[in-house]
This record gives sequence, C-alpha cells and structure tokens, in this order.
Amino acid sequence: MNDTNPGLVECYRGGVLIQECDAFGHLNIAYYIERFADAGHELMHRLAPGTRWRTRVMYTRYVAELRAGDPIAIQSGIIALDTATLKLGHIATNGMGGPVTTSAEQVIALDGPDGESWAAIRAKLEGAIAPWNELPFDPVNLPEKAGPVPTGIARVKAWQADEEGRLSLFGFIDRFSTANLINMNAAGMSSTYMRDQKRGFATFDTRLELFPPAPAVGETVAMQSGMLNVGNSSVTILHEMRLPHSNRRVARYYQAGVHFDLEARRSAPLPESIRGKAREFVIKD
Repeated sequence: MNDTNPGLVECYRGGVLIQECDAFGHLNIAYYIERFADAGHELMHRLAPGTRWRTRVMYTRYVAELRAGDPIAIQSGIIALDTATLKLGHIATNGMGGPVTTSAEQVIALDGPDGESWAAIRAKLEGAIAPWNELPFDPVNLPEKAGPVPTGIARVKAWQADEEGRLSLFGFIDRFSTANLINMNAAGMSSTYMRDQKRGFATFDTRLELFPPAPAVGETVAMQSGMLNVGNSSVTILHEMRLPHSNRRVARYYQAGVHFDLEARRSAPLPESIRGKAREFVIKD
C-alpha cells in the first residue's frame, strides 16, 4: 500500500522489457498507458464485475524514467465520481518501496448504459472512493485548429485493437508517439542529429482526449501535429487524429517534453536552429 495514497490497491505488477523501450532508452509512453489501462480494467472488474467501460480522458505525469529491467507496480482506485463518469487514479512505482515514477488520472464512462443501471452502479461505487494526494494537473487551453505538420496516415491493425475491435489506448498512444518523432524531425531533430549529438526526447506530461466511437480495425487514421510553445529546453505539442475519409476527429493528445541528453539523462538546451525552426510550427488558432 502506498503511504501517501493509502486507499489505492495494487492492480498491476510486472517489468519493463527491452523491446518496449524507445530509441532513447526508456519505456515508450504507449506502454505506460497500456499498463494503466490494464490496471483500470482490473480495478473495475473487482468493483463492478460484468460491466464494460470506455476511457474518455487520460492524463499522465512522468516523474522518473523506467528502463529495461526495471520492475513496475501500479496501485489504483476510484478518486472521483460524477453524474456520468468516474475518475480513476493510478500511481506506478518499482514495487519495492521506491518513490512514484508515474501517476495518471483516467476518466471512464459506462459503455452503453441506461440511466437506471448507471444510477445503481454509481450508488455501489460511491463507497469505494479513495483519497488522492498526487499533484493536480494544471488546466491547459488547447486550440481547435490542428497542427500544420502531417505526422501519420495508416490503417488500424488487429494487434492494436481492444476486445471490441476498436483502437486500444495503447494503439492511440503508439500512433501519437510516432507522430511526435516525425513532428520533432520536422523541427530539425533528425535521427542523424540525435545520434551524432547523443540527444533525444523525454516526455513529462501528456493529456489524451477521446471522441467516441474509436476507429475500428481496418479504418484509416491520419495525424496532424504542431507546437504550442517552444522554450529553452522544453516544448509543448498538440497532436490530433482524424478519420480522413469523413474528417471526424477521434482524439487529440497534448504532450510536454524536453530535449534530452542521452548520456547525462537530463534535459539540455535546444540549439537555436531547432528552436527557431520549431517556432515555425506553432499553432495559431
């Protein structure tokens, strides 16, 4: 049990595999989200067996790196509940008494309920609300306009889908992770630059917002990305996913990260050439 969040219960325990790490040597953000999704599924199976839930929002804060060979344990609980949704809180540690490495807040809704069934489930879950003492996520104002950089187009594959045959949380973040690689390349952080200068990218805050229904297996999705702000070493980015044949927006993803020294394992100032190029892609709503 976590000392600062004593009401949470362990819903996941495992380890970081080398094939889950990105080119920068740490766990890819898609695999964090996959584990939080698994923890959320396990929690709701315990609290409301037989129900089905859909994620609407996932906010994640990355405090410390997880690398290949690290153990990981996740404790979860219901931390808020309103008239239509409930919010889960997750914290990840090494499972051996270490500090929090990652925390997340996940908003979920019952998948296709009528009012009576939701009211009954809500009444049952009210007694399960756990204290939540992690730092709140500051609000961010996101433009409605998509970014100027095309950062992906591809079909949804079966291995990216959930049990209902729709793009999973892992699938969404896997696509956005790749979109960010292309977005940063457009700003001058090419693979050659990163190898020669031993630089990379480390994410410290993400906000996923979904607009159901999620894309089904076989549907084409397209991503557009752009900068929100460019600092000395940090950037904030907005990615958007649409179905190109209908132009329906299915997700958007806020990502904050830093230009990363791969040897020192800490942030490093952006070269002015990259900073200047990145500013060309700032979204002007």
